[in-house]
Amino acid sequence: MNIEEKKFFAFRKTFPVYSQCIYVNHAAVSPLSQNVKNSLINYWQNRSHIPVDIYPSIMDTLEEFKEMICKLIHAKNSDEIAIIPNTSSGLNIVASGLKWKKGDRIILNTMEFPANVYPFMNLEKRGIIIDWVKPVNGKIQVKDIESLVTNKTCLLSISFVQFINGFRADLEAIGKLCKQKGIWFVVDGIQGVGAIPIDVMKCNIDAFVSGGHKWLMWPMGTGFLYTNKKLLSNIQPTYAGWLSVKNSWDFFDYKLNFLDTAEKFQPGTLNFMGLVAAHKMLSIFLELKIENIFHRILSLTDMFIHGINNLSIKIITPEHKSIRSGIISIEVPNPEKIFDELYDNHIFAALREGIIRFSIHCTNTTEDIEKVLRCLKEITKRNIK
Repeated sequence: MNIEEKKFFAFRKTFPVYSQCIYVNHAAVSPLSQNVKNSLINYWQNRSHIPVDIYPSIMDTLEEFKEMICKLIHAKNSDEIAIIPNTSSGLNIVASGLKWKKGDRIILNTMEFPANVYPFMNLEKRGIIIDWVKPVNGKIQVKDIESLVTNKTCLLSISFVQFINGFRADLEAIGKLCKQKGIWFVVDGIQGVGAIPIDVMKCNIDAFVSGGHKWLMWPMGTGFLYTNKKLLSNIQPTYAGWLSVKNSWDFFDYKLNFLDTAEKFQPGTLNFMGLVAAHKMLSIFLELKIENIFHRILSLTDMFIHGINNLSIKIITPEHKSIRSGIISIEVPNPEKIFDELYDNHIFAALREGIIRFSIHCTNTTEDIEKVLRCLKEITKRNIK
């Protein structure tokens, strides 16, 4: 076992769930670690004893957290980061805050999770038109996106990784196209960030949105929104609070002057309890290095794909490493029955639209993969005719 493997094994041991089952459902929700528990207990201790009000120290933690998010996604500075509760919130901030004209067009695709669809569909009542890219063999191709671009196209939104089959979009190529065409480029990052390296500047991403309860292993209700300076200045908040304005601590100076930073999207008190836990987890992820996490995930998914192919089970995930993630999905007869049998064998995956989805993180092991493959071999032998 090399040094990196020892680090991942030590990290794994901080999660009680991995001693109870084989957990390969990180694309739904990740388990919480002992590190999170300790952070929450420490927060409780500070809030339950004098001085109770720990706002100043929390503000220091918040600023440090935003700086860490910048490192995670290679953003320029923390002024471009807003802390939000979930992906849907961030996408609604972007969709509702831009100035739209009747006849403007948005490009989406037909594989998206609804969180990256409904905020934009909600604009159709204002005369906005949505153009849909259809996948080819489970992939969204840049040439198919380009074929839909018109002089009315204003925005494109796509997931970093698709939730059903794990397809990883070529964000750099799409970003280059959007920049050339003058189109806002929005990315739903929740199925990729924390597991796959991302550089928002290199990819010309205008807005990157993510909740943290999946691959980042944060508590639910914690997430972030990145908006570059250009997009930030073009979004008018559709809701306002006392903390979204300048001079917010001058309580009776009722001037609705929004902040010039992404903090204008933080109208009131944040989920500080979730924030301190997310802060702790992100510090560990940055220490482990996302590149190392991704390399481990690819190694484990290589092993899993090879084993699945040997079982003659249909994989619907694009297998090439350049477009792959931690999600490997299979299509089998009797998926509900097979899924239930996996569960009975303490293998926690997901069933989505008749597809069994395995989402493998750096905290999984080769032993986990071997056990899942052995179990699948036995189950499918009984259920696939």
